[in-house]
Amino acid sequence: MINQLPEVLILRIFSFLPTKTVIARSVLSKQWRSSWKMVPNLEFDSDGYKSDHLTFSESVSKSFLSHKVPVLESLHLTFRSDKVSPLDINVAWVGIAFARHLRELVLEVHPEYENFTFPSSLCTCNTLETLKLKLFVIVDSPSPVL
Repeated sequence: MINQLPEVLILRIFSFLPTKTVIARSVLSKQWRSSWKMVPNLEFDSDGYKSDHLTFSESVSKSFLSHKVPVLESLHLTFRSDKVSPLDINVAWVGIAFARHLRELVLEVHPEYENFTFPSSLCTCNTLETLKLKLFVIVDSPSPVL
């Protein structure tokens, strides 16, 4: 019965669900296999992530490469610093999100060994309206010019 709903309504419903739930449900229907790729909100959390085939970083990267939405409303990343390479966040994930006109970015880092450094050069996205840095995120800001 849900398959009879317009795709725009299905996407709206999907946007309230965690990304891993939406991706898991996409196998239930041919229509949903591609619908999840247009959900405007993405949320990834390394806690509780389990897979025999992919690391958390590989799974998020694969999801980003499959995702096709032209405007990404929000990206929430929650992870332990020992589970994710800063290079994945800084270059791959946030770079792709900025290319998709990201409006809200939330980074929540749970440090295991060291703080996560978020380079200020990535804060140049013209469409970014909200940036939330939670827990141990350091912004690498350049020193003031005299």
